[in-house]
Amino acid sequence: MYILMVRLKVKAEKIEEFIKESIGDAEGSVKNEPGCRRFDIIQDSTDPSLFAFCEIYDDEDAFKAHTTYDHFKVWAEATKEFYAAETEVSFCKPVYPNEKVIWGSARENISNHEYFSNSSLMVIAAPQYVKEENINEFIDSITLDSIGSTTEEPGCLRFDVYQNVNDPTELYLYEVYSNADAFEYHRGTPHIKKWQETVKDMYDESRKGQNGRRGKNIWPPDNWEWNSGQRK
Repeated sequence: MYILMVRLKVKAEKIEEFIKESIGDAEGSVKNEPGCRRFDIIQDSTDPSLFAFCEIYDDEDAFKAHTTYDHFKVWAEATKEFYAAETEVSFCKPVYPNEKVIWGSARENISNHEYFSNSSLMVIAAPQYVKEENINEFIDSITLDSIGSTTEEPGCLRFDVYQNVNDPTELYLYEVYSNADAFEYHRGTPHIKKWQETVKDMYDESRKGQNGRRGKNIWPPDNWEWNSGQRK
């Protein structure tokens, strides 16, 4: 998989227009591009001007093809003046899980009823910046936390770990919970406390403050496929 983790900051007066245009691009990508598996749009719960995209393609060629489609060109042109800061993009590969996982968001016979557009999920898109000498150890530890989250927490739908292909010291956590309470439950689990204790000295403190996004799913709707299929 070839994965884009995108962080955006939008001008306050352009938020609603940005959401509308971005949903058009996301829906067009998943429904019309054979190589696009998902295009999730997340809006931060503490600052509504902050957004994240999680775009998953079969490979780099599929992403390059994405930029040739009309829905992408319409979105790029319509939103080019909407931004309040430079957009940040991390090109990633999956670290965990990397096989036997549901990458696609589309499901057969999805209901289009407006009820399912309540944006009820809690989604975390969080980059972690690790010292170079601790990369493998950090990956081993976060993998154990990921397994604990998806197998022991009823409200954790997915807990993916991605690595920036251009900067291996950046590890991205992409977590989906059934609601905000499920995320709070996650924060108290033994496996996350063990992970936090294990990795506390592995971070590159010079990059501290480069935060991710934590908030609701703008698209796709709640009844699309958010579960990674890792639960046992």
